[in-house]
Amino acid sequence: MRERLRNGAQLIVVDSGDRVIDLSEKELRAKHEWTLRIVGTSKARIHLSTPLPATAQIVATGRSFVEVTGRVTVHAYTHATVHAFDQCTVHAWNYAAVSACDSVVVVAVDDTEIAAYDHARVDASDRARVTAADFSSVRLSGDASAAVARGVKVTGPARTNVHVASSGLLT
Repeated sequence: MRERLRNGAQLIVVDSGDRVIDLSEKELRAKHEWTLRIVGTSKARIHLSTPLPATAQIVATGRSFVEVTGRVTVHAYTHATVHAFDQCTVHAWNYAAVSACDSVVVVAVDDTEIAAYDHARVDASDRARVTAADFSSVRLSGDASAAVARGVKVTGPARTNVHVASSGLLT
C-alpha cells in the first residue's frame, strides 16, 4: 500500500478476506488525492494520531469491519461495521453499523444502526436508529429514532422519536 501511494495511486482497494490489516500514518501518508476502499469481508484496524489531508478518503463498504482510533474520518456504506474511538468522524449510509466511543462524531442517514457511548455526538436522519448512553448527544431529524439512557442530550426536529430507558440500556 505504501508503495502504491508513493507511486501516485488514486484508488487502493483492500480485500483482505479474514486477515486483519493494521494501518497507520506510515502506510497512509501521501500528499496527492487518494481513496482507500475497504471491501468485502475485510477487517482493518486504522490508527492515526494526526488527521489525513482533506484529499484522502477512507471508505468501508460491503460487509467489512473497520476499527478506527485517533483522528480518522471514515465513510461507511452498505453493511459495513465501524468501531470508532477517540476523535474520529464517521459518515454512515445505507445499512452501516457504527459503535462510537469517546469524542467520536457520527453523521448517520438511511437505515443505519448507531451505538454511542461516553461523549460521542450523533446527527441522525432518515431512518437511522441510535442507542445512546453516558454523556453522548443525539440530534434527530426525519424519521430517525433513538433509545437513550437518562442524561443523554437529545435535540432536533424529531426529538420526540425517543425512548428513554431507566437503566441498563447498553449493557
